[in-house]
Amino acid sequence: MAAPGDPFQLADGRPPGVQLPAAHRLDVPVPADGRSGRRRRPGPGGVADAGRRPRGGSPRAGGAGFRRATGAQAQPLGPLGICLGTDSLQNRTTSPQMTARTRIASVLAASLLVAAAAAQDTASPRPLDSRFIRWLERVGPLISDEEREFFVNLPEDYRREAFIQAFWKARDPDPRTPLNELQVLWEDRVDAALTQWGTLEDARALFYLLNGPPGRFILPDGRTAAYCLSRTSELEIWFYGGSDRTSRHFVVIFLATSRGKPYVFWHESPVRRPTSRRGLPTTNITVLCADEWFGWSAQAVQRDLASNGVIEEVSAAPEPPDEWLATFAAFNTDVPEGAPRFDIDIEWDYPGRNQTRTVTHGLVMVPGPSAGRRTFQEREYHSFHMTGEVIRDDHLFETFRYRFELPASGSAEDSIPLVFTRYLRPGEVQIRLKIEDVFGQQFAVVNEMIDVPNLEEAQSLRKSILETFPALAEANQAAARGERLLRLVPPRDERLRVGMVRFSTHAIGDFDAVAFSLDGREILRKRRPPFGVELNLGSHPTEHRIRVEGLKDGKVVASDEMSVNRGGQRFRARFIEPRSGEQYLQSTRASVEIAVPDGEEIERLELFLGEERIATLYQPPWVQPVVLDGPDLTYLRAAAFLADGSSTEDVVFINSPNPVERIDVQYVELFASVVDARGRPIPELEQDRFRITEDGVQQTVRRFEWVDDTPFHAGLLLDVSASMRDSIGQVRAAAQRFVDSTLEPRDRMAVLAFANRARVESRFTKDRGQLARALAGLKATGTTSLYDSLVFALSYFDGISGQKALLLLSDGKDENSSFTFESALETAQRSGVTIYAIGLREAAADRTTRRVLERIAEETGGQAFFIDGVSQLDAIYARIERELRNRYLLTYQSTSTRPDSEFRVVRVDVDARDAEVRTMSGYYP
Repeated sequence: MAAPGDPFQLADGRPPGVQLPAAHRLDVPVPADGRSGRRRRPGPGGVADAGRRPRGGSPRAGGAGFRRATGAQAQPLGPLGICLGTDSLQNRTTSPQMTARTRIASVLAASLLVAAAAAQDTASPRPLDSRFIRWLERVGPLISDEEREFFVNLPEDYRREAFIQAFWKARDPDPRTPLNELQVLWEDRVDAALTQWGTLEDARALFYLLNGPPGRFILPDGRTAAYCLSRTSELEIWFYGGSDRTSRHFVVIFLATSRGKPYVFWHESPVRRPTSRRGLPTTNITVLCADEWFGWSAQAVQRDLASNGVIEEVSAAPEPPDEWLATFAAFNTDVPEGAPRFDIDIEWDYPGRNQTRTVTHGLVMVPGPSAGRRTFQEREYHSFHMTGEVIRDDHLFETFRYRFELPASGSAEDSIPLVFTRYLRPGEVQIRLKIEDVFGQQFAVVNEMIDVPNLEEAQSLRKSILETFPALAEANQAAARGERLLRLVPPRDERLRVGMVRFSTHAIGDFDAVAFSLDGREILRKRRPPFGVELNLGSHPTEHRIRVEGLKDGKVVASDEMSVNRGGQRFRARFIEPRSGEQYLQSTRASVEIAVPDGEEIERLELFLGEERIATLYQPPWVQPVVLDGPDLTYLRAAAFLADGSSTEDVVFINSPNPVERIDVQYVELFASVVDARGRPIPELEQDRFRITEDGVQQTVRRFEWVDDTPFHAGLLLDVSASMRDSIGQVRAAAQRFVDSTLEPRDRMAVLAFANRARVESRFTKDRGQLARALAGLKATGTTSLYDSLVFALSYFDGISGQKALLLLSDGKDENSSFTFESALETAQRSGVTIYAIGLREAAADRTTRRVLERIAEETGGQAFFIDGVSQLDAIYARIERELRNRYLLTYQSTSTRPDSEFRVVRVDVDARDAEVRTMSGYYP
């Protein structure tokens, strides 16, 4: 306890008459709801209204080193600067390249050099506008030197605006939400820092921007502190019990070197010399803020800096997201200076409509004699890269890229057609194209204005492109289906759906009938509006495809499809057009639907005609006119790729005289744990010790291996109902320790929480900081919907292959689920996810709940644990980790002929003394 007169005394012990100078009152920390003032959606490009306060909305927790505050209040500081009980924000660590002192100096100096750099940059054809200079100053601690230099050297303002949008998008912690939480929080903090200190050059501003307000630091005498300020306004000590960047505790000291000058970061003893602070009220720093606390804090700072500790991390700007700048730079239409040029012809066609936009085809005709070609396996090919920009009202509307690899025709005099599709709004737009002839090492450039017509105006313009290249007639006819609009109305929310569900449509145009199909089977055909249908989706929430087709004169003239109950991790490409078995003479329209895992983006889509790649698309729409060699049997293949190299494919056969039947070869993959009587893994058993039966019939093992380093996807499903309120902090901490000790670079983890309903707090990721932010944001409230939450979590795994595990933690029985235990059990059996169930207190004591958790774990090859208190969680998590890293992988081809709708019982036996095998009890095909 502080002695009487101690300047660190509590607020209720303030000596009479003590008043703090205004400069010491930091009344702008982020409040409990995550806001610091009003909120707004970022304006166009994020810069035009940078000085105004935002309105509406509330940032969600997580992402890029920032999350919502939990309990911070705008508190006046106690006597002599002690502020107790303020908030700490949460975790992200980086690996800075410079020392903290050098990094701070470079960041503070960078914004001062921006304007001069822009003025001196002779490569920039247009001076840097003041709004862009202001934006660079406001993002100084976030932007890298490479990003800043690239931004300053951009030749056009519309590209700078696009850069700013891409800059924030790359750092968006949760792209699923309409607001960019980091951008909104950063703008608020910049405004707060300018209000508090009047400049961003102050070291305190830098630490506040990067780490949030200090607080929740436990002093040696047991009190919780945030700020320690001096009476003479020349010294501040900030105590962080964790911040936006790290969960570790640290202390930062700021010093005013001269009256009216920004504070600097105190880093070593020479700064304490009186001559370094001429003009201040006192030259004896040792009497400020009490000798014991300054001395203790100074030692803490020096120990940290000497060991390159946490201050090194929290003072460095976060690393920018990987490769976003290279991707942005790739979408430019600038031609290298002095590069050879070649001429092209270009025509535009508008064959139909896609919702409110006009389908726009661009036809580039490259003269054959001027095109480069190269021979591969005795055949010549052309290769062209196309980059385009669509500019509307001096703003970049969209960018696009294509790659064309085409076999050379027999005659070098033939022109080479390059066709691309965009969906544009009616009106005047500027199109800029750069076409690179890769083999000819030359470029063509297009820069022209086009007036995109609406649907009625497009009717009279349709024949122009067909006169130049009539082979596109069939592809254009397919695009013209958009003139009649038929759209399925999506469900209001993303909850899982079972039983009878009604689906409505939005229809424009004349139809003889509208047909509804469920999973490829036509269910109903209606001839009069309203065009809606009720479909039975069964009792289990499996994925279903609903398709609607509008018919006119016996032909399909409009259509739409949607998936319901699709798992968040599903990655799939599927041809919408052309249709298998239909006849196409000269051309077709390749239209591909791609389902993308939660949080991922498509890197590219490659289209093949036969075995030859003909086009690569780097952005939607995933639509491409394709010229055929004739009416012979052939096939189109679509291969979609994610940034990490993952891919998925689809194939469609066209001009086939007979229906093409697909045959799926089914392999069953089992991950099995083998443990002894004490629950310890038994490693490296031989294959001949294992025996697998399916429905009592022995199966032949096709693949066998001991896997101690196989990556996995693991989900933490945590009960955050109101009954967990007293233990939620310990639950969060134990889960964080599990993440820290278990997660390897090839693994992925997700955090899901449930009370009345389940929600994804962090998608599958290898980012420890993102997982830590999700865990730290958990709060206990509501009732327990155990079965609904289990079904939701298992459905989230849908689309993931390989080793999968769900760690379920709950302290109570199910109270208000709409799904039954039987539905949850069937979902678990279908999922292929190993479930480890942990029951706390009531869940451990209640016999029914115990049996529920035991049954679900046993059926999936996991295990159930029951504990009295959260202090036992670390041991349970360690056991689960050990089991995940010590398993056997067995694969076999099923010999069963039973219907796919029936459950198949699997049993694995091992010839080893006192050995127990845990694996899934069976599966649904």
